[in-house]
Amino acid sequence: MNVNDQNEVKDEKNPIATETELNEKVQTENSTTEKEVVSEAKPLEEEKTQPEESQSEIKEEIENEAKEPEEKAEETIETTETEKPKPNGSDEDMMSLLDESFNKFKKGAIIEGTVVSVDEREILVDIGFKSEGSIPSKEFTNSQVPEIGEEIKVYIDSVEDASGRLKLSKKKADFYSNLERFKKMMEAGESITGILRRRVKGGMIVDIENIEAFLPGSQISTKPIPNLDQFIGKEGEFKILKIDEERRNIIVSRKKVLEEKRESQIRELKEKLRQGSELDGEVRNITDYGAFIDLGGIDGLLHITDMSWGHIKHPSDMLNIGDKVKVKVLSYDEETNKVALGIKQLVPPPWENIEVKYPEGSVVTGKVVNITKYGVFVELEPGVEGLVHVSEMSWTKKIKHPNQIVKLGDTVKAIVLDISKDEHRISLGMKQMEPNPWLAIDERYPVGTTLKGKIKSITPFGVFVEIEKDIEGLIHISDISWTKRIYHPREVYKKGQEVEVKVLSIDKTLHRIALGVKQLTPDPWEHLDKILPINSEVKAKIVKIIPKGLLVDVPVNDNVVEGFVPLSHLGIPNLRKISDAFYVNEELPLKTIELDLENRRLILSVKAYFFSREKELLQQFIKEHQERMQEKLEKRQAKSAQETKQEEKKVSASAENSQEEISKENEPEKQAETENVPETEQEKTQNEPPAEEEKIEDKASEEQPAESPEPTENK
Repeated sequence: MNVNDQNEVKDEKNPIATETELNEKVQTENSTTEKEVVSEAKPLEEEKTQPEESQSEIKEEIENEAKEPEEKAEETIETTETEKPKPNGSDEDMMSLLDESFNKFKKGAIIEGTVVSVDEREILVDIGFKSEGSIPSKEFTNSQVPEIGEEIKVYIDSVEDASGRLKLSKKKADFYSNLERFKKMMEAGESITGILRRRVKGGMIVDIENIEAFLPGSQISTKPIPNLDQFIGKEGEFKILKIDEERRNIIVSRKKVLEEKRESQIRELKEKLRQGSELDGEVRNITDYGAFIDLGGIDGLLHITDMSWGHIKHPSDMLNIGDKVKVKVLSYDEETNKVALGIKQLVPPPWENIEVKYPEGSVVTGKVVNITKYGVFVELEPGVEGLVHVSEMSWTKKIKHPNQIVKLGDTVKAIVLDISKDEHRISLGMKQMEPNPWLAIDERYPVGTTLKGKIKSITPFGVFVEIEKDIEGLIHISDISWTKRIYHPREVYKKGQEVEVKVLSIDKTLHRIALGVKQLTPDPWEHLDKILPINSEVKAKIVKIIPKGLLVDVPVNDNVVEGFVPLSHLGIPNLRKISDAFYVNEELPLKTIELDLENRRLILSVKAYFFSREKELLQQFIKEHQERMQEKLEKRQAKSAQETKQEEKKVSASAENSQEEISKENEPEKQAETENVPETEQEKTQNEPPAEEEKIEDKASEEQPAESPEPTENK
C-alpha cells in the first residue's frame, strides 16, 4: 500500500483507535523501560570502586537496551499499517460509532449516569462506559446522598485512574454545568439563594445549589458582627462577586444584598418621613439619654424627654431592645439623615387645662415617684408631677432628708400651693394639711415664762431644749452663766438632761424661741464693785490653767464670779510652766487689783496679797511651790533617763542581732577553711590533746576512789 492510500485510510477512520492504543502502549513501554534503566543505573553510579572504563561500557549497554523497545514499537506500527485491510462500508459505520462513543467519554465531559452503589467511602455510577465510575462520598457532605437507581450528572475527571477505574466528580459537574448561568447572574447583578454551612478562616462557606462558595468576613454584613455562628444553617441571598474557573472558586457577598435592600428601603422611607407622620419601628439600641429606633433603613433618636409626659429615670424603664413601637416624627434633616422621634406626642399633653383640674388650695392625692435632697416628687396623674419641698413637709420637725418622712411608693395627701403651666411645675405642701402650731406659740409660752424641758441636742454655740413635741428652743452659750467662761456647752450639760429655762424671745416667722438659764438668777456683776472693791482679799479655787495665768472661781454671796490671775502676779520667781507649781482646785490667797464691770473682768494677784504681810509667809509660799516644781522636774528627768536606757537596750539588742547574723553568714567560710586543712595536720590536732588536759585527767583518776561493783540486779 502506497503513502496516499494510507492517508486516505487515515482520513476515513479519523484517528483509528488501534493506532492510539498502540501509541499508548509504546509510550507506557518506553516509560517503564526508562524507569527500569534509571533504577538500574542508580546503584551502578553509586559503586565508586569500579574503574571508569567499566562504567562507560555499562552506560552504552543501558542506552542500547533503551533504544530496542522504541525500534520494536516503530516496527509494530509499520506492520499494522501495512497489514490492515481496506475497510468496506459496514466497517466504516462501525468505526464512526466507536469514535462518537470514545469522544463522549473523554476527560472534562459532563454526562448523566445511574447510581449503582452507595457506601461510606464512595458512590459508583454507571455512565455506559466499560467500567463504573466512582465519586468520593465526601462530595455529598452538603447535599443529599443519592439513592441507588437515581440519575445524576457527573463530570469525568479521568478516564482511568491508577486502579483502571473511571474517576467522576459530582461537585465539578455542578460547577461547570452552572458556570455560564452564574456568569450571567454576576454580570446582571442578580441575587442567588444559598445556605451558610460553616465557618472557615477569613469568612464562611455558603452552599449554593450543591456548590461551595466563599463568603469573606467583610462581606457578611454592613456592620461588624463578632459572632458568626449565629448564621450557620440559615438561608440567605447573595451576590456573586468573582468566579475562578481554574480553581473552581466562587466568591459571594451578603453585604451587597443588604446594601441594595437598605437603599430601596431608604428611598421608600424618605417619601414617608415628614414632620408629624406616625411610623412603626424597632428599638435597636438604648443609651442613658434615649433610644435609637430602626424605621427600616434609617435610625431615629427617641430622646428620654420625648418618651413620656412623666418622669423617667432611664429609657430601659420604658423600652427594651427589640420592642416594636409606634413613634411620631418630630423633625427630619435630609442632608444628615437625622430623625428626631417622640412617643409622648402621640397623646395630647396632660398640662392642658391643668389649673382647672388642680386649682390652688385644693387637696390632692398622689404617689411618691422620686425622692431628692431638696424634696419629694408626687405623681398626680401620668405625666403630671408636683414637688413637695423639704421645708413644706413639717411645721416643727427639722428634716435633714425627705426619706425621714416618706418612702418611694407611698401615697400622700397635699395641698396645691402654686401652679406654673408654662414651666410645667406644681408646688405642693404636706404640712398645710395640719394647723400651724407656731401661730399661737406666744400665747402658750409668753416671754418671761419659766419652764422645764429635756436637752435634745448640744452644739458648740448652744443647747436645744424641747418645749413641746417637735418644738424646740435654743439656750445660747452666752445665756448659760453670768460669771463663768464656758468654752463648750458640754462642760455644763448632757444630752437628755432636764433643765429649767426662761423664755427670752419668740419669732413666729422664723420659728425660733430664745431661752436662758442665767436669767433665772440676778446678775452678780451689777453690784460687784460694792461686794468686791479694789484691794479686797479673798480666797479662790483654781478652775483652769492657761499659759498666761490662772482662772479662779471667786465666791460672791450665793454665786461664783470668775477671776483671772496673771503669770506675773503669782509670786513665784523664774516660773515658766505654771502647771509645775500649781494644780486645779488649789486654793490661793488673792487680792483684787482691777475690776471692770462693763467688760465683766476681774483681775487678782498673789503678789499683792503678800505685799503687806511678813516676808516669811511669802518665802514659805514660794518654797512650797518650788519644791513642787523640783519634784516634777525630777520625775521628768527620771522618766527621760528611763526612756534613754530603753532606747540604749534596743540599740544594743539590734547590734547583737546584726552581729549574730554576720557570724552566721561567716560560718560556712570557716567550715570551708577547716575542711581545706591537710589530713595529716587535722588528724594530728585531733589525736594529740593538749598537755594541760592530760594533767587534769591524771589528777582526776588519782583522786577518784575505786568503785565497788554494782549488784547484778541493779544492772
